[in-house]
This record gives sequence, structure tokens and C-alpha cells, in this order.
Amino acid sequence: MICDAHVHIGYYPRKGYDRPFYYSPWRIAGILDRCGVGEFIVSSTCAQMEEIGVADIVREARELKRLAGNRAHVFFWLSGHLYDHDPEMKWLESGLFEGVKLHEGETAWVKCRKKALRKILSVASERNLPVMFHAGEDVGCRPTKLAKVAREFPNVRFNFAHCRPMDEMAKVVADCSNVWTDTAYMAIDEFPKLRDYDWHGRLMFGTDLPVWQANERVGITKRYREYLQAFRETGLEAAADAAFRKFVCAGEKSLMMYRGQEMKMNKDDYLKGNEVR
Repeated sequence: MICDAHVHIGYYPRKGYDRPFYYSPWRIAGILDRCGVGEFIVSSTCAQMEEIGVADIVREARELKRLAGNRAHVFFWLSGHLYDHDPEMKWLESGLFEGVKLHEGETAWVKCRKKALRKILSVASERNLPVMFHAGEDVGCRPTKLAKVAREFPNVRFNFAHCRPMDEMAKVVADCSNVWTDTAYMAIDEFPKLRDYDWHGRLMFGTDLPVWQANERVGITKRYREYLQAFRETGLEAAADAAFRKFVCAGEKSLMMYRGQEMKMNKDDYLKGNEVR
């Protein structure tokens, strides 16, 4: 089963709707089940809404874990207003969150909130939490700019998501051994170009589910299957799954088996993936 490194739940714009559409844990987990996805990394876009607080994000994460078990690796999308509400990051005490998601376009952490960013990443380093950064051509989100953060915190595993610009991202992955990237929201016709680069075992499959519906009137399960098939045709699936496991792995893992039983795995067993499942 393929692993998806970039999934969202929560409110998000949808083409044809005059207000944000709610993509519930039940809806997203169902799509991933139908498409044969194993483990996935997920964060909530609700974090961008001022009227939604930390307790709401925690309840949403708990519901997703109830539905998907330990297949779901929930990252806390830490927006500026949520950090200001809880600068001690007490949401970590829930035990639900395995990483942090940051978006420089939503909160200018690197440009304007360096002190807060260093505190967040220091906590991530101490707790062995991976961190996802939105990356791309946007101002402040260029991979080379974010690479400075990765070099300052070499013990933190970073996913500079979206693999764009591809040339620039490949250079950063080569230079920074703690940087991964994913294919979220890439154009399908860009997938074959991925084979032209050495990703050093740190390229992950990602989709950005359900963001397609913000710009297109499209059946989301159908689009997911098309996206997944196009990526599989690159021949990179096994390498991407191995990269996913190395990114999320932090010592001993407690994983939910598909038959509903829980078992303990140490790091070495977890990295073997389906060989021990």
C-alpha cells in the first residue's frame, strides 16, 4: 500500500461554493481507503481560520485517529493565531500529533517571527518531531531560503513540500541531509521529470488531497486514482514509501495493523514496511 505524505482535513475553498467546504475526517479517510492508501500524513486547514481554536483541532485529530488508527500521522498545522493562543504548544500533551506543519505564506515565520520559529523548531528537535514547510515559488517559500532553517536545525527532519521549483529543490535535498520533499499538487505531466534527479532517498509521494476541488469541478476519488496511477508509472513508488517511513520514523512505533490489532515495532522493523506486515 502506497503512503501519502501530504493530506488535509478541514475547511477549504471549493469551486462553485460561496463559502469554505468542510472535508471531514470521515470523508478524507474514506477516499484514502477506496484508493488503497496505507499510511498518510495529514494536517487540518482549519488552522487558517481565526474562529477555530486549538481544542477544535485536537477534537478533529482525535476523530481521524479513531477512523484510521495509526495509519494516520497527524501533524499540527501551526498558524500564527494558534501559536499566539498557545505559545507553550500544550496541544502536544494530547499525544495525537506526530509533527508540525508551517506555511510561510500564511504566517511569515522566517521573515517576521524568527524567535517564535526557533522556539517551535527547538521543541521539534527535543521531541524528535518532523516538520513540514510549504515550499514553492511564492515569496519566502523558496527551497533555498528554507534551507537556511534546515541547516540551523540539523536534527530536525523537514519536508519542503510540493517539490518546486524542481531544480532548486533537488539541489537543496542534495545539500541538506535532513530535507525531504513530496509531490503534492504537482502537475501529472511533471512526474516523468522526477526520474532525472537523484533524490537521495528523500522523495515522498504526496497529493495535497483535497485541494484539487478548489480550482476544478472534479470527482475527488477519480482524480486521486489518476494521480496515483501517474506516479506509479514513474517506477518511484517503492523508493517513495521507504522515504516516507524514514521521515516519520522516530524510534519505536506503535502501528495499527489493517486487521485492527495493534503491535509494537522497533525502528528497524518499521523501516522494512510491508515485509513485516
